[in-house]
Order: sequence, then structure tokens, then C-alpha cells
Amino acid sequence: MISLSKSLAIVLTGAIGLAALPGTSAADNYPSRPITMIVPFGAGGGTDIIARTVSDDLSKALGQSIVVEARPGANGSIGSAVVARAAPDGYTLLFTAQSTYSLNPNLMKAPLLDQLKDLVPVASIGRSPWLIAVQAESAFKSIADVVAYGKANPGKLVFPFWQSSVLVTAETFARAGDFSIRKAPYKGQVEATTDFLGGRLPIMVTDIAGGRAPVEAGKMRLLATTTAKRTQAFPDVPTMREQGLDVVTDSMLAVFAPAGTPQPILDKLNAELTKIILTSDKVRDRLRQLGLEPTAMTQAEADAFVRSEMTRWAEMIQRAGLQKE
Repeated sequence: MISLSKSLAIVLTGAIGLAALPGTSAADNYPSRPITMIVPFGAGGGTDIIARTVSDDLSKALGQSIVVEARPGANGSIGSAVVARAAPDGYTLLFTAQSTYSLNPNLMKAPLLDQLKDLVPVASIGRSPWLIAVQAESAFKSIADVVAYGKANPGKLVFPFWQSSVLVTAETFARAGDFSIRKAPYKGQVEATTDFLGGRLPIMVTDIAGGRAPVEAGKMRLLATTTAKRTQAFPDVPTMREQGLDVVTDSMLAVFAPAGTPQPILDKLNAELTKIILTSDKVRDRLRQLGLEPTAMTQAEADAFVRSEMTRWAEMIQRAGLQKE
């Protein structure tokens, strides 16, 4: 993670360096046509909403339109694979959550892509907590209530999931509370939330971007956040640790490009995204409203982060008792 002053210095130094080096026409002329930003989850979900927020400002900075396209399926693997197979020219990018780059490689026996070989990190966007939610009229008033019910009624608690970090968070919760759950796969967050609010599911893991509206409408009640500290978005919601369970998970949203994308283009995208994340009050305020803490990294730092998170989540998945499928 880098500070505002350091980030801007890197941006300016990089820009000067690129101007002085020969063979930088790819970056000098980039972009000369519209860019496609693929979100590997359903339209209207938290990641999709955040991608559109950031893409609006990135489009203005680059002087080209950015088309945000939802390509859900296989816990985010389908959309990720589309980008991995695209031409490495900076015109097809992936805006994704941690599920695809840290968890899927550790959960899938036959992944649709090789995360480290087929994609390259461009920039980080922000860190988002997960929240444990129930319907507003639910009899569950605390995490302890959920645990007690789960122990007394094995397998009757059903969690929906549409991406791998939701699945691992739910399984980690169940393992920490020593009760069993059933998992209901969904194509996207919107569909899962609709069934949950309709009473067809008793409990769910959600992000703030997808949960804020039903909370404010009085349809959803939050029992806990899975972050180490309480989130600024809902400061009255206690952490899982405060309620006696060692469950700490979150998600870093990031942008990726196909492997082989010229470094000058990666540098240019990182510089513009870093500038937006660190200096645009409008974007920063909107991201915080959506539950993200804006977080900037250099392209090299983002690459190191992805590699370290793959190892960290592998250990969490093992502790949760999940096997590759």
C-alpha cells in the first residue's frame, strides 16, 4: 500500500520515464478506441456497481469510452477466462474480486485459466468487508443465535453463494462455530439477495455494496462483519471476533489484463487508476459508501499481493475443510 505523496511521485516519475524511452508508442497511442471492462459476476452486484463507478472516471482520464460487461458463471472463472484469452493490447480488462484470483486456483481441480500465467495485475482498487446478514424479522439477533440454531438443527442453515470468497467465508463461519451448513449456488448476487429477501434463505454473506439498500429499506439486518475491525460504513455492527469467533475475511478488488500486455500500457493504466483512487474525492466517497476502503498499489506491489494472497487463502480453505471440486 502506498501513500498519496509517494503514489503521485511514482505516477509523475513513470510518466517522465516513459516519455524519455524509445519504443513507447503503444502507451503513447493508447487508448485509440473503446475499452471493454469485464466483470466476472452478475450485473447489478457489488463488484459490477464498483466497476462502473471507477470506469466512469477512468474513461474521462483516458479519453475513451469504457464498456462494462458482466460475464458471470463458474464463481467468476468464465469472465476471467474471457480476459485471459483476449488480445494482450489493453483493450480488454478484468475488474474482479479476490474470489477469482486468490480462491478459485485453490478450489478448482480443472480451472479455466492459470491465474499467474494468463493474467497480470494492473492495479488495486479497494478492500471490502463481508457481512453476515439475516432478514429484518429474523429470530436471529446475534451470531450466537445462529450458532445455537446451527448446532441444534444440523444442515438446516442454507447460505447462498455466487463467488468463492462468499463460500469460504460461510464455511469458515460454520467451522468456527462447530455447526454444519448447506450451500446454495447462485449465478449472481442479485439473484441470491432476491431469494434471501423473499424468505427462501435464512441467512447470507453479503458485501456492503449489495447490502446497503436492503438494510436502509429495513428489509435486512446485519449481525456481524468479518473484518478485523468494525467497518466505517456500519460502525454499530460488531465483528465476528467481538462475538467470539475467529473469522476474518475480506476482498480486495483489482483490475487485471491479459498476460503479455506491454508494460508501458500497464504502467499507464496503473498511473491513471492510482490517481483516481487517491485524488478523486467523488470516487473515494462513492467507494466508501459502497463499503470499500480505497487502496492503491503499484503494478509490482499488486503482483506480489496476488501471489501472497493465493497462499493465505489456500491455508484458510484448508482450515475450512474444503476440497477442490
